[in-house]
Amino acid sequence: MATKKNKSKSRKIAYVLGAGFSFGSGHTALVGKHKVGMPLQSTLFKELCKFHYRKIKRLDKTARTIRKFFSPNTYRASRGKGASRHRDLFGLSVEEVVTFFDEVVTNRVDTSTPDIQEAAQELQALTVELISYLSVNGNPGMNRLLRLFAKRLAQTDVVVSFNWDTILDRVLMNNQRDWHPGWGYGTTVREQFSYAARPGRAIPKKYPRLLKLHGSINWVAFLENDTPIQLIAKDWHPGARGDDVVMMPPKMIKPEVWGRASDAAGSGGKTHVSDDFYPRLWTEAEDQLSRSRRVVFIGYSFPPADFAVSNMLRRAIAAMKVDTGRFPEVDIVDPNAAELAERFKQSFAIHVPIRNQYLSVENYLTSKRAK
Repeated sequence: MATKKNKSKSRKIAYVLGAGFSFGSGHTALVGKHKVGMPLQSTLFKELCKFHYRKIKRLDKTARTIRKFFSPNTYRASRGKGASRHRDLFGLSVEEVVTFFDEVVTNRVDTSTPDIQEAAQELQALTVELISYLSVNGNPGMNRLLRLFAKRLAQTDVVVSFNWDTILDRVLMNNQRDWHPGWGYGTTVREQFSYAARPGRAIPKKYPRLLKLHGSINWVAFLENDTPIQLIAKDWHPGARGDDVVMMPPKMIKPEVWGRASDAAGSGGKTHVSDDFYPRLWTEAEDQLSRSRRVVFIGYSFPPADFAVSNMLRRAIAAMKVDTGRFPEVDIVDPNAAELAERFKQSFAIHVPIRNQYLSVENYLTSKRAK
């Protein structure tokens, strides 16, 4: 157990990555005539429509269910073809939609529950296809900003990510001698998942951990001859196992964090991981955060209703204060950095000075602070 003196001299930096990190990297990939980018909560439906524009009617049933509750004035799709067919849904928060679906299905409070569950399952499948495509197309391994980020990670640092994509994972493997998907996702994943190919590198004593608290597009779990199989796919995406991806749906209420299952987003891989998988993964992240001298939030918007994250941060900050007598330094990287800094101060009583506020990923990575 580390002593108070050792903890107070911690060199560990924790990076907490929200959807704005992948979006802020500028990574895109062409799908026919459309340039598709990494989605935010408010842009996912638009990116889905662009990605699936050739088979846009596949989204009709799911869109109809969403309209019933979130856009009742536009009760039908437009007469347009391709990506514009469901443009009335552009701008809707997928987090609000999925949270609503989850509540209805969990509590069986609506006669249309079967339609809602089917819509949630299809939305999950559509999202898996989009994120899988973006994770391997558009040359993500050569992304300039992601490479800058990877090169700045020290062996003692930890990355806590809420993103499913593997664009950073690929860059880490290419640019970090001490990172590999076979063991780089931390203790919890390493103990429950096997890498689909030979790791090739021994586990070093120190390496930058990438803890993906919402799961990852390349983690799959399924039954084979009634035996649960958990694998880390070697090609950064699930391949034909799209229905078996282990990923927590984008929602505000996260019963999985406490070991309770949720059915609204479909079964998929999450039914074939242990009940303690997510609780252990989140506890591992909390422990790493509590031992970090600085916490850098990149593209994370601190949604007030996301109690699972705020409670984890609250416990980690309190533990650090008890062990070291001080709070961590905090950096915020977001176009709305000033507003988020004020929200952070209200929630955690920690002031984030203007010099620690950055408006973009590039702005931060090219600053002296990042070095």
